[in-house]
Amino acid sequence: MIKVVSLDILDLIGFPSGILFVLRENQDTDSVKVSFYSFDIATKSIATVTKNAYLLTKFGSSYAPIARQLGDYVSCDSAKLWNGQTFVIYSSGEIGIFDEQGNLSKTSDLMYRDCPARDVAVDNNYIWSVVPAQNLIIKYSLLQNRVIMRIGGDSSDTFQNPVSVAEYNGFLYVCNRDSHKIKKINLSNYTVEDYKEFDEPVYKYVRVDNNEFVILDSGVYLL
Repeated sequence: MIKVVSLDILDLIGFPSGILFVLRENQDTDSVKVSFYSFDIATKSIATVTKNAYLLTKFGSSYAPIARQLGDYVSCDSAKLWNGQTFVIYSSGEIGIFDEQGNLSKTSDLMYRDCPARDVAVDNNYIWSVVPAQNLIIKYSLLQNRVIMRIGGDSSDTFQNPVSVAEYNGFLYVCNRDSHKIKKINLSNYTVEDYKEFDEPVYKYVRVDNNEFVILDSGVYLL
């Protein structure tokens, strides 16, 4: 593994030539000051980027009105839906859906058994999120406005404090903080297997082409 950075990462997203990440610069004050950076896979180099470059990558061409309405645009997770809309979710379970022009069309809370869901992976007309407090992941229908499937649970050791989920090529990748594992779920039959295991908690998995990045306790790594 190659360590990319070991500072206080607030967000990390993929883009065509590598990753963009947000660093908290002022560690000892209550107010949060952030800076935006890129890591280029080909050159293995880090460079500063503009806030707008980060926002464009995260939210798409309607990033300006979306960011303005959100206020806190760093701590949420986002994804493009099948219909061109943008889905946003915070760790509190609060969600927002923005139309293609960046107008807020819906806001709600995504909960499962009174526990907040977090993170998002798009699966055709559905989204997947993790529910850390319940040790499970949920499949949620936006059209039906309800959870239609869960995998895991307190009586199962499939997931142990799952904190994020990503979808690539028909598979889900779920990062588990307590077991230090990334679990891989086949979306064609919902079988679950171990994918990666680390010596410390794993918080996020991002793939750019065949390049894999993770956030661990000790920093961001290129696998």
